Amino acid sequence: MAEGLKWLQCPVCKDSFNWKVPADALKDVKRYPVAVVIKHKDHYLVCYLDSHQQLADTEVAAALIEAEEQ
Repeated sequence: MAEGLKWLQCPVCKDSFNWKVPADALKDVKRYPVAVVIKHKDHYLVCYLDSHQQLADTEVAAALIEAEEQ
């Protein structure tokens, strides 16, 4: 697994930053790629990681709405 800090240039503001997925966050994932939402400044990015925790794709979230299960 390619754990540790990952480098990314933000497609919105063009700033470069490092980010890390918590060690146990992906231990129960059964299907890849897995989506990871990153809050960067005043916008959100959706990064997709493959089974080796390598960045497979990135997109800008148009909106982030937190829903509650009933």
